[in-house]
Amino acid sequence: MALPRGQRTDDQGSEIGFPKSTEGAIAMMVAANATHIEGEKTNVDEQLRIYHSYISKADHSSENAEQIKQNAIQSDKDLAKQMGVTHGQPLPSGAYVRNTVVGFKIIKKSDTEVSAWLLSRVVQKDGEMEKERSSYTRTLAGAQWEGGDWKLTGAATERALQAVQGQNQPTMAAPGDPEFNQAGWTAIREAS
Repeated sequence: MALPRGQRTDDQGSEIGFPKSTEGAIAMMVAANATHIEGEKTNVDEQLRIYHSYISKADHSSENAEQIKQNAIQSDKDLAKQMGVTHGQPLPSGAYVRNTVVGFKIIKKSDTEVSAWLLSRVVQKDGEMEKERSSYTRTLAGAQWEGGDWKLTGAATERALQAVQGQNQPTMAAPGDPEFNQAGWTAIREAS
């Protein structure tokens, strides 16, 4: 599926203004789960951008922002150690970590709330001469229509968790693999 694009870019550099549709909600979730850490751009930068662009105002608090920042700082420290640089230094030349959502599976949908499993491919390269490694992650997300756009909310995510309680999580597999289709994933086609 090709997802709709946001109508504009906010002051954080994030795509926002998604259509009021299930596809619009999924497109926002995909945008909110796409990260690119490279050079001097850190996980702290990416997570705070996502927080300010895509998290519901109802879930904004100084405690939440600080928790997100602290978790991202730890992630940046771990990444620096893996790549052989001191925390606070830019990553080695040619090094990066990219998280890209490649599939989704709707849990519940209405005109004002959508929840889904998101399947992401995480690609890491520790330097120009290093081999690229990839893995898959699975995330549960819930979004509500708020102030003319879709926002991730704790309440919608909690309802999604309740909806899938007792169910097996969908199998993580690459798009095109038989397990991907058997798990019920919908592949996301990159916009051209």
